[in-house]
Amino acid sequence: MASILLVFYIGLVRISVWFMPESWEPSGYGPFAGWVYNWIGSSGLTPNLVAMVLLLLQAAFLNYIISEHRLADAVSLFPGLFYILVSSMLPEFLHLSPALIANTFLIIVINEIFAAYKKVDCADRIYNIGFWTGIAALFYPAYLVFLVVGFAGLNILRAFKLQERLMVLTGLLTPYLLMAAYAFWQGELMDSLQRLADGFGVLDFSPTPGWAAYRSLAVFGILALVVLFSYRSYQFKQVIQVQRKVNIFYWVLLASSLSLLIQADIQISLLLITTVPIGVMLSFNFIKMPPRMAEVIHLLILVGVLALQFKEWLAPGL
Repeated sequence: MASILLVFYIGLVRISVWFMPESWEPSGYGPFAGWVYNWIGSSGLTPNLVAMVLLLLQAAFLNYIISEHRLADAVSLFPGLFYILVSSMLPEFLHLSPALIANTFLIIVINEIFAAYKKVDCADRIYNIGFWTGIAALFYPAYLVFLVVGFAGLNILRAFKLQERLMVLTGLLTPYLLMAAYAFWQGELMDSLQRLADGFGVLDFSPTPGWAAYRSLAVFGILALVVLFSYRSYQFKQVIQVQRKVNIFYWVLLASSLSLLIQADIQISLLLITTVPIGVMLSFNFIKMPPRMAEVIHLLILVGVLALQFKEWLAPGL
């Protein structure tokens, strides 16, 4: 419940949406995201508020997962806070993008994988891994790559059983069958199938990357390197259970890179696919830091984030 305090942090890191509103159109999204946009639109007051509420719920759930599974050295709001910070780091992230919506279901998938650890009777959890992955992919097709995380997570936490892999695949197919049945009932089957097909592509960048794209890639490249080079510190003096579950976050980060091979109309907002593992693992770094150092570094990052958002005011044309 303490995570409700993060609403003030969300208001701070996304304050620019009220002072610098802009029209925005999503691309490469799946049928479920299309239904959401038809209902509330893609830009404006309502989508911005929905994005903030969604971000708060995701952060609260991440805090619960990290606390429940004892993955950090101390119980704190840091995992959710840094997820919010990383998910608001670029101006392109401030909209109700399909990737932001799909992150909700990615977090659920991670929780289901963790919950299957050393459980004899957990067929429902294993089925849910595939089911929620399928739901995420129906919002944004790139999230289909996290089927790899489901299989890898089961390999890390459990002995190999072919039956469990088939459960995951069955769960994955279920949302597609339900979507097709509903679309057929509404007389929208062909439109939904076309939307589904249009979401897939190979290295399909739209538009061609420019200076802003390279800047954003450099920022997230640095964050990813920090996470990668911190691996030993995450594993140091941790029990086997924690070590294995931290490894799953690395699999999420690895699988994220595969999204380039299946997602159509790739834009900078695709980087949101990496924010769950990067945000959580960066929080581990800050928990381990001396408090004063952590405060200074966090403040510098926060200032940089706000500077990027208000770039047009501070340095027009850059």
